[in-house]
Amino acid sequence: MTHRTTLLIILISVYVGAELVSNVTAGRLVQLGSLVFPGAIFLYSLTFTLRDAIHTAGGWSAAKALLWGGLAANALLAGYGLLVNALPKPGFFHDDAYQVVFGSTVRVVLASLAAYLVSTALDALIFERLKARGVTTQVIASNAVSTTLDTVIFITLAFAGTGAPLLNLMIGQVILKMLISLLLIPLVRWVRTQVSQSQATETAAPPIEVTA
Repeated sequence: MTHRTTLLIILISVYVGAELVSNVTAGRLVQLGSLVFPGAIFLYSLTFTLRDAIHTAGGWSAAKALLWGGLAANALLAGYGLLVNALPKPGFFHDDAYQVVFGSTVRVVLASLAAYLVSTALDALIFERLKARGVTTQVIASNAVSTTLDTVIFITLAFAGTGAPLLNLMIGQVILKMLISLLLIPLVRWVRTQVSQSQATETAAPPIEVTA
């Protein structure tokens, strides 16, 4: 297994873990000053740049595979959570905590999956199209679009018509997601360096001779 493959596996594992942990902790609200955010905001914001790091390590094919793999993982968590909560429980068991964590409505689940699919697809497309512009430009441009779309699509589909202050919910989340995602730009730079070094090593390695 090459160094590049090992790095890619680690990054994908961390990314999928961050996605799932974010879904589980999203229902715990936190307050920063006058703004209220889902508890997942800090970890979930990092997933945007983690996707860029995976794209850097594995290329366009890895980015496309990550899109569908992440969608499947999120759908599995949401679907299985709804199933478990719907199953009968013994009388002595109190499932209040499970209902809170996995009790999202079908509307919220579908809103989350739709936001993920659209924002991730455009994030990967923009990052790929700007690969000649450098890491910083790639990350800022792709994340500016994906964090905004992710927030707008989810909040609109999940809360439109409920009386929730949609614009206030969107603005704070977009700003915080973008600021936190930018913290991982050095990671993407480091991954690019590792990939370049791995490619140079593979190119320089002498062919293996097989003798009878």
